[in-house]
Amino acid sequence: MRRAVLALAAIGIAIGSCGGGKLQQRSAPASAVGKHLPATLEAQRPRGGEPRTVKVRVYADAGARAQPRWREEIADQLDYASQLLTPLLGVRLSVDAVKDWARATDPRAALPALVALDRGDDVAWVIGYVTPGDAASKAMSELGDAEPLGRHAIVRAWAEKPETDALASMLPDLKEADRAEAIAAHRRHKQTAVLLHVLAATLGAIAETDPAWLQHPIYSPKMSGFSERNRELMTLALDDRLAEGTAQTAAKKLLDAIEKAPWGGWIAADQEQVTRRLRNVLDAARAGKTAADVPAAAYDQYTRIQALARRGQTQDALAELDNLLVAYPGNAAMHQLRCEIFLRAPGVADKGTRAACARASELAPGDPSPHLAVGEALVKSGDLAGARAELAEAERKIGNLPAGAADAWRRVIAIYQAMGALTWTEEAIARAGLADDPAAQQVAQIRARYGVPRGKVPPDQEAALVAAVRGALDLVYASKYAEAERRLAEAERRWPGAAGLLGARCDLALRQGQVEAARAACARAIAADPDASWALYLAGVIALRDTSPAGARAAIERLRRAIAVDPELGQAWRTLARAYKERTKDRAALEQLGKDYAARFGQPLPP
Repeated sequence: MRRAVLALAAIGIAIGSCGGGKLQQRSAPASAVGKHLPATLEAQRPRGGEPRTVKVRVYADAGARAQPRWREEIADQLDYASQLLTPLLGVRLSVDAVKDWARATDPRAALPALVALDRGDDVAWVIGYVTPGDAASKAMSELGDAEPLGRHAIVRAWAEKPETDALASMLPDLKEADRAEAIAAHRRHKQTAVLLHVLAATLGAIAETDPAWLQHPIYSPKMSGFSERNRELMTLALDDRLAEGTAQTAAKKLLDAIEKAPWGGWIAADQEQVTRRLRNVLDAARAGKTAADVPAAAYDQYTRIQALARRGQTQDALAELDNLLVAYPGNAAMHQLRCEIFLRAPGVADKGTRAACARASELAPGDPSPHLAVGEALVKSGDLAGARAELAEAERKIGNLPAGAADAWRRVIAIYQAMGALTWTEEAIARAGLADDPAAQQVAQIRARYGVPRGKVPPDQEAALVAAVRGALDLVYASKYAEAERRLAEAERRWPGAAGLLGARCDLALRQGQVEAARAACARAIAADPDASWALYLAGVIALRDTSPAGARAAIERLRRAIAVDPELGQAWRTLARAYKERTKDRAALEQLGKDYAARFGQPLPP
């Protein structure tokens, strides 16, 4: 493997190897280890011809970067994925860059945050590696995230201890060196399987029924490849993307391929969801404002300019666009495109850029598009106050859109999420009438998990407070207790009595064996915010130390409340199960908890 090269050289270095459908093993495993290794990823029908090189850009957040040899591990997974994609789709991955990602939002909000951070117009994919979960999971929806026809994919980093513990029963009676080799192989297989799963989702792949296929919703070490039908879809979408196609051209090709013949290997509910998304893309294009505003005689030239801009040929794009504007000097859509090209280079801080975007606004005073584009750029530059002003103006104008208002609102919501602005996100959701949008649940979870109740902190400080709580907890988990104490003290001077900081202080004290101090900190956190889920969970853990029936009742009450306000808090579910099993012997409650857990997480409640 070329791990050392890929770990640091990254930019411009092609990943993967060519030749054959079956991927190369590192070395022939010893017989004692071989039977415990996961399946080899392979393509059943290798695609001929010279593979094409496609670029990917990688971001890693603090949790992902905290892992040992994280660059080498990511490079190794990309290498393994490329070994499958080369014979499968005829492409070889090349890493454009590996960047640090200062991500302050919950991992479930990582995908919209990544989209807002990097549009990915000049690469095939933008891949974000985010903080590992606190439990071993097999649900692909927990391990990664992506959207059909998107260019962005999220992969949860490997949860070292929970995953290793989960593998323990699968690797009996092995010598330490053999066990380490087997665990490393399982890690490589699982992380690569998740990566391939989410990349395939961006190419229209549909969930598959066979557990050995990579698009199955539950991970298995027996996964070895994709079904031929999903390979067909992925090939169509990727070839269209590399040919400078649009979301609309890809959507049409995918729908035609999906509907040409029924196939029982897809999971029906996911097939319906994917096809509905593809139809929405086509419907939006038919009713879209921009397309209608570009004269038919100029539309081919207009789309060619867009393609030049996506390839990074900014000067060529602007030169051709300026020529087009001579013929259509008052066309708002063309001036909007000029604004967007200027935002890429020379950037939002340039006076010429702001003038170009202001001109687009003047020509279409009711259109929110210029404000959305400038707002996104300002977020990336760190000017959150300026971004807020542009987004507020965009919100005021969204109602003017003849079609696509819901998509515009979702774009606003995604930008606010990327900013970590919980209140502004909630307000946009309410104005848009999108109460059932996943963003609403994500904001509620962040408020509960990090103890940030609405109205207690100015909206423009919410992201900083969440980051402070998360940073303190990361130090606690790393056993850097003195540093965690300093971080908390500093944050408490800015936000005295914040529930999230008190919950982190409770965790710090508990891990140092200071039970009474932890109990007091958790009680203060819950008093400040009755929905502070982490403090509720920790309070339940502390209450279980009391062996009396009253202690068990108090623990169950706290844990059930934690789950109610933060259903994704897996630790609370598992601790509550232990309370039912060991303390109250409530088999009925335990059985119901198991059913609810399986329905939410897609796997059985751990014993």
